[in-house]
Amino acid sequence: MTLLDDILQRNDSVRLPTPPAIALRILEVVSADEVDFNQLSRIITADPALTARVLRVANSPLFSPKANVDSIATALTRLGSLQVTNIALSFLLVQSLRAHSCHNGFDFTYFWKRSITAAVAADLIGRQCLSRNDNLFIAGLLHDIGILVAFGLVPDYAALFDGRIHRRLPLSQEEKERFGFGHCQLGAELLHSWHLPAAITEPIRHHHQPDTAPALWRDAALAIQLGDRIAAVLHGKPAGPKLQALRETLQQQGLSENDIDRLLQQIFRNSVRTLSFFEIPADQMKTAEELLQEANQHLSQLNLCKRQLLDDARLQQQDLLRQTERLHAVNTELSRLAFQDSLTGLYNLRYFHDHFDRELARAARYGNHFSLILLDLDEFKQVNDRHGHQAGDLVLQQIARVASLSLRDTDLLVRYGGEEFAVLLPQTDLAEAEVTAERLRHHIAACRCPWQGQELQVTASIGLVHSSATADKNRLIQLADHAMYRAKTEGKNRVCRARPATAS
Repeated sequence: MTLLDDILQRNDSVRLPTPPAIALRILEVVSADEVDFNQLSRIITADPALTARVLRVANSPLFSPKANVDSIATALTRLGSLQVTNIALSFLLVQSLRAHSCHNGFDFTYFWKRSITAAVAADLIGRQCLSRNDNLFIAGLLHDIGILVAFGLVPDYAALFDGRIHRRLPLSQEEKERFGFGHCQLGAELLHSWHLPAAITEPIRHHHQPDTAPALWRDAALAIQLGDRIAAVLHGKPAGPKLQALRETLQQQGLSENDIDRLLQQIFRNSVRTLSFFEIPADQMKTAEELLQEANQHLSQLNLCKRQLLDDARLQQQDLLRQTERLHAVNTELSRLAFQDSLTGLYNLRYFHDHFDRELARAARYGNHFSLILLDLDEFKQVNDRHGHQAGDLVLQQIARVASLSLRDTDLLVRYGGEEFAVLLPQTDLAEAEVTAERLRHHIAACRCPWQGQELQVTASIGLVHSSATADKNRLIQLADHAMYRAKTEGKNRVCRARPATAS
């Protein structure tokens, strides 16, 4: 047997509240197929205090009667049996439950303030933007009766309301996790045992999750949920974030901003009147204007936080941009160091091979052709031996500048190694490559490098090959190298083509 079953079966260990006899008689009459107005009027009139309260409500601005309602019979005729019944039951049940309540540490005045305000709010919300339901007031009034009962009958239930302990989950989920049921279920089952109709008990059962309610009770469950949330902010909870969420939900139901403001003002006015009917003070209840002020302050704080977040994000973006720029500069420098010859500033052998592979790929894909030049400075070792390596470095730098000026922007000049250089000439046939090679040879031979009062001069032996000879990179380099070697052996300072017989 579950704890909920144990409570509802009224074992000796628990004492459930029960409705007063007059309430049971009223419920018996209204549950009949045809309501006997005379009998209902006699039952209510038999209690002078209840009669006075019902007539006071019937004549209040809550119902705005066109003429004075001076008897229960008149009230039944003008307001209808359902309205009069619910008004009478509200007074009877609240009075009975307040008398039954004797739990230490439970703030009953606050509980009924919230419950009555929630009832007023649920009723108005139902009338203005959901389906009209004359049971909404009493359903809203009793929607948290499960809390009242559980507080006195369920061990450790009061700990859920200890402000010093932070709840991990919303109340309904925390209840189910710890006790196996929620106060909505307990309240609905208790009221069902009192023979209250499903139009009251089922919206109460589902008001924490209206979407799960059967379609017949879904609007009523939503109205109670919204009424409860409005009651919470009117009676002390911070209004900012909760009120904003409420406004968004009410807007989804078709209310404008002005409609919502008027609704909140009406809820406040009607709640104050209704609390007086139950002889409960409306002190410390926020006005609609105070709610709006809280909401505006919250919105201002949100806007301030938003601006701060935007400023922080902008600063972070700027910092990230600076870091990205620095990273790009570092990567560019690393790339330069990886592919650039530090002495001459030309690309190095590693870059040459990468570029050569791409050139071969383009040639294979698009049918392009290119030529390759390899050149070696003649007698360069003598420059180092006679004048030192610093002089040799100067000569290499000067030759790199002269050679660069002798080539097109699309040509690639690299330091191949030591005193050797290589040139890739895209879209260049053998005849054009030979003209370029001769121009290089001539400009290198004409170059003079001042060094300690002397002019240093070198020549170059050049070999060249056209890509039509082969599509193999290593073979092309080998052919160009053989041609360059032949230029050396034939007297230096000359250009030699790769031999056709060898190229084949």
